[in-house]
This record gives sequence, C-alpha cells and structure tokens, in this order.
Amino acid sequence: MKHGVCAIAAIIATLAFFTESAHAAGGAPGEGVPQPAVTPQTIGALGNDLVYTPVAACRIVDTRSTAAGAIAAGATRSFVGINASSFVSQGGSSTNCGTLGLSATAISIVVTAITPSVPGHAVVYPFGTSQPATFSMTYAAGAVISNSMTVQIPNPLSSFDFTIYSAAQAHYTVDIVGYLAPPVATALQCLETANTDLSLSANGGTGNAVAPACPVGYTQTATNCETTSWLMPIVYFQSGTCSARNGDSSAQTLRSSRTCCRIPGR
Repeated sequence: MKHGVCAIAAIIATLAFFTESAHAAGGAPGEGVPQPAVTPQTIGALGNDLVYTPVAACRIVDTRSTAAGAIAAGATRSFVGINASSFVSQGGSSTNCGTLGLSATAISIVVTAITPSVPGHAVVYPFGTSQPATFSMTYAAGAVISNSMTVQIPNPLSSFDFTIYSAAQAHYTVDIVGYLAPPVATALQCLETANTDLSLSANGGTGNAVAPACPVGYTQTATNCETTSWLMPIVYFQSGTCSARNGDSSAQTLRSSRTCCRIPGR
C-alpha cells in the first residue's frame, strides 16, 4: 500500500512540473509539453486493409515446358500471375486458375528452383520495380528447393505481374495458392421481423405493440407501424414499439414490426 502511495505522489509531482513549465512559457497547462508528431493514415489505399482469398494450388509457371527454357545465370524473366485465360505460354495450366477478372494487389505463390547449375539464390519481386537486395530463396547446386511467398503485383494491371532473378542457371515452377485484393463492397442485407398484432378496444382504447427483436447479427434500422382504421392514429413509435389510440367505434388492430439489416461482408 505504501508503494502505491509513493507512485501516485511521483505522478502528481511530474504533472505539476509540466504544468508549471507550461505556465512559465506563457501558455495554458499542457502547451509546454512536447507532443508526439501525428502521422496521417492513408485510408482506402491499395496496400491497406486487403482481403486474402485462398485458391486451389494451380501451376502458372514451369520453365521446363517453355521454349525459353531455364533462366540463365544472372538473368531475369517476368511472368503473369493472374488474369490470364491460360498459363500455357509460361509452361503452366491450360486454365485461368480461377484468377480471371481479379483486381488483386498481391499474390501468394510457391516458387521452386530446380537443379540450379551452381550454389546461389533467387529474388522474386514486383514487375516494373527495382530488384531488392534481399533473397527470396537460396539453393545448392543441383538442388530442388521450394519457398512460399507473397509478392506484390501491379494494380492496375500491367503487361506482367512479377519478375524472377536467378543467380544460377535454373528451371523454375510457380504455383499460385491465393491472392490479396481490396475489399469488395456488398449490398446491405435486410429483413423484416414477424408482426406483433395488438387489438385495441373501441372508443379510446390505447396500447403498445412491441415488435419481435432483430436476429443476432442484425441491427434495427426502422420501426414499422400499421393500423386497421384511419380513426386509430399512431401516437408514438420508436425502437420497435408502436403506440396508438383507437377512435373508431369498433375494435381495431395495431401492428408492429422491425426492419433489421447487416453488412454481409465479402
């Protein structure tokens, strides 16, 4: 308990020091205390808040099945990763691998180096950018080695998506296993609950009809009130409750329901 009192006293003394410093500088309390710089955040940029979607592993590159053959030592070659009707020209699948029409910003791939001529490394990086100094994989001569990685690709689309640099002459295969894309807007999903019917007696009968609650995961967006007579006006409605006074000479029905909505997501 004594330690707690000492800690509180120390905090109070510190605050008093900063307050006095601010007054001495001619400012209001707190103005003399240096404040951390505020860094603006980019909202809605292609590199922010991306959604990952896995796809069935599909081959998009196999240099063993191309006329160009292995990537030469110290050379680069660029490839398409998505939005191709097929990947046959790169030695890959005759299908589009489920990527046609995508607006992706990055792809998840498994890259395999096959029997490099000497020990070395490979670098996989976005097409049209400078080659980074870091390695995507290293290998021994004659090895077959794979590595999973996520590589950024141009968005909007360009002529190619990614480039492979090979320090040694080697064949390569690339399989796509997923992609990251900006979130896609979805339509608001709404429903109306069942009605609560309340009979109000003739000549002045009053009452409250409370609608059933919204299902879990939904938020109420409207209270819906209905009466069976022009002589029974709604006098109050809020949060699923409808109130009315029956001025008709016969009993009438007051009806209440809720409109409930949710954002279903992608």
